[in-house]
Amino acid sequence: MTKPFYSLKTNCAAIEISGDEVGSFLNDILTAELNLLPVGKMQMSCLLSPQGRILHDMLIYRIRTDCFWIEINKNQILDLKNRLAIYKLRKKIEIQVIENWHSAHVFYENGNLFSLEYINKIIKDLKHGDLIFEDSRCSELGLHIVSKEQFSSTLIQDLKYTNLSKWEAIRIKNMVPVGNIDLTPNRTLMLEANLDMFSAVDFNKGCYIGQEVTARTKYRGLIKRKIVPISSKSLLKKDMIIFQDQKEVGSCLSSVGLEDGSFLALATLRLEAIKSFVDAKDALNSELASVYIILPNWYDLKTGSKKLEL
Repeated sequence: MTKPFYSLKTNCAAIEISGDEVGSFLNDILTAELNLLPVGKMQMSCLLSPQGRILHDMLIYRIRTDCFWIEINKNQILDLKNRLAIYKLRKKIEIQVIENWHSAHVFYENGNLFSLEYINKIIKDLKHGDLIFEDSRCSELGLHIVSKEQFSSTLIQDLKYTNLSKWEAIRIKNMVPVGNIDLTPNRTLMLEANLDMFSAVDFNKGCYIGQEVTARTKYRGLIKRKIVPISSKSLLKKDMIIFQDQKEVGSCLSSVGLEDGSFLALATLRLEAIKSFVDAKDALNSELASVYIILPNWYDLKTGSKKLEL
C-alpha cells in the first residue's frame, strides 16, 4: 500500500487553555459545540465579532476533560490570547502560549481515507508526548500529529515528507478555507465560508459571540457570496479579480500550483455568478485566462450544503 505523506505546519502556533470551567468557557464564546467534544477529538471553530464577522479561525484539540490545545496561525496567536483573557473574567482557567509547538499533516496524496486499522496502528506507534487527531472538517484532509515538544515518534521517519502544497491542493479542492488569507478578519461571515458544513458552527447550542447575526444569515438566506474552488491553466494568486461578462464577480484567495502547470485556488464569488456558471455555462475569467469552478462532488449547490448520503 502507498505510504502516506506528512507535511510540517511551520506557520502555526498554539495556546493551552485549562481548568475546571474550560469547556463551558470556550462554548460560550466560540462558534462550535466544544463542551461536548470528546477527549481525543478535534474541531474547527471561530471567534467572531459581535457583528458576526470572523476574527479568528482555529483548530481545537481536546487533550483532557479540563484541557484544550488551540492551534492558530502564528501571526494571530497573541491577539487571540489577549481576546480570550478579556472574556476570562473570574473563571478558574489558565491561558498560555505553548512555546515549543509542533504540528504536522499526515495524508494520502489522492485524498484517500485512512482505515480505522491504520489509525489504530499509528496510535500504537506514537511515543510519549505525540498525539494524533482525525481532521473533523473533511476526511480527505487526513490526520494531525501535534506535540508540545519536538516529535519523538518514529512514525514521521516511516512517512514520505513533502511540502505543504500537496495538502493545500486537497484542502482547496474540498472547499476548506483557513486563516486570514481566506477569511478576511472582521469581514467574512461564517456561511460565506461554508463553515457550517465543516461543523465549525453549531446552531443548536445556544448563545456565543456573534450568534444572532450568524443565525439570521442562515435562516433568512442573506448570503450573497460563497467561497468555492476554481482552477485555471494560468496563474491564480491572492486578490486576482474574477470576471463574468466583463463584470467583476469576485476575487482569488489562497492558491496552489499543480505539477501539470495549472493552478487551484479558493475564490469568493457572487452567488449569481456561481449559479450561472454551473447552470448556463457562463464563462468566468481572470485577467490572464479562463477560470473554471470545480465544486466538490459532495456539495449540493441548490441547498448550499453537503449532499445526503444514500
